[in-house]
Amino acid sequence: MDIIQSLSEIFEEIDVSWIDSSKHINKSDKYYDLLSLFPNLRKKFEEGRQKDEVEFHRTVKHIFRIFKIYFLMKAGEFNHNTLSSISSQTISRKVKNQFMQNELVLPLILMYHDIGRFIDKNDHPNQSVLFISNNNLLESFKLEDADKLLIKKVIQYHLLFAAIYTGESTYFGIYSLLNDKEFIKLFSNERYFRLFIDSLEIFTYIDILGYSYAKIYDHYIKYFNEINKKLKTILSFWPDKESALEKAIKFSNELLEWRIAGALRIFQFVDTKSYLTREFYFNKIKESVFNINNVITLNVDWNSIQTNYLKFSYQIQIKYGLGFLMLLSKKCEKMKFERSPMKRDQIISSNLILFWIILSKEIGIRSKGDMGCMWNVYFKGLPIWSKWDGKMKKLLNHKTLESIIKSAYQNFDQNKKEFNLYLDFKKVFT
Repeated sequence: MDIIQSLSEIFEEIDVSWIDSSKHINKSDKYYDLLSLFPNLRKKFEEGRQKDEVEFHRTVKHIFRIFKIYFLMKAGEFNHNTLSSISSQTISRKVKNQFMQNELVLPLILMYHDIGRFIDKNDHPNQSVLFISNNNLLESFKLEDADKLLIKKVIQYHLLFAAIYTGESTYFGIYSLLNDKEFIKLFSNERYFRLFIDSLEIFTYIDILGYSYAKIYDHYIKYFNEINKKLKTILSFWPDKESALEKAIKFSNELLEWRIAGALRIFQFVDTKSYLTREFYFNKIKESVFNINNVITLNVDWNSIQTNYLKFSYQIQIKYGLGFLMLLSKKCEKMKFERSPMKRDQIISSNLILFWIILSKEIGIRSKGDMGCMWNVYFKGLPIWSKWDGKMKKLLNHKTLESIIKSAYQNFDQNKKEFNLYLDFKKVFT
């Protein structure tokens, strides 16, 4: 019996509600059935459980859910309460097409993509790939070398597609791929670099749906198709790296308003109500600018702000900071972390645009005018979201944001040719 059939039999016997309600999946027969197919993961899973039991259960439940969603899509039986039947069928068709390319690729990506969380959850994509490579986890499967590389690279960059969509990253994030000597090997075959982008897109749908609270809507299809097309356009310039990055910068700058509005959940709720248009979200951002004129004497219009104050923002790749940006956009009296759309009369805090202006300016200073380098921005010392309140929010203002950003520690990764910037909030919240 092959592994795909075995996986199918495991997950056809359980339903999503069982996964969502189960508190101890790791004690179930299905858990042991799954690990029996991947015996080289048993030790690492047990180490993960002992290291952080909460993270372990979250990860195991996520793996079970994405496999169930995957096999429902593959069978044409997938539906989601916020998706039309046409959209559900469209996603399922993409999964089936990928399965026809190679039936092993996506299931192995699903199984291995999060094992790095048991090592370092804040760097789990890279840790997952290192663990796969160091332990030769793909050698027991009948795969071409190109397919093995494809699996590893999708896992390593599996957050890129979603991060562009939510605004955490920009198309300039492709910089990492263009400097990745292993990834460049995929360029020798156009089919594989296109398959890489398609696999990222398909994986992102499944990954989002791997969480019980997740909701995706019909508009995701349109925007994901656009990201897919633009990433392929950028990569099509290879080996002309300079032209590829120029195109990435152009696409990133075109996405600036959308990116900042990611903190308002534009990516999730745009067009789900008649008033929730792109312009509605963009205008909320622009309206917040009027509240900062007296703070930093910014008596200019929105176009000038984009050109003069945010021109380095495309270089910034936010790492695990979307929740912080969402809370930063809230007014002091509205600190609750919400998963609902904005109200028509809702006002956002000017702290959000202040953060982007100050950070972009600092990146420009530290880059010394070099607009061709990439900066990964990490957040340290933040309290968990459930503990945020109006008092804590008041601690974040123009002065504290500027102080944190200006005093941030940086380093340069010689292998990746990328800068890392660490914003430390401990001095504010302790």
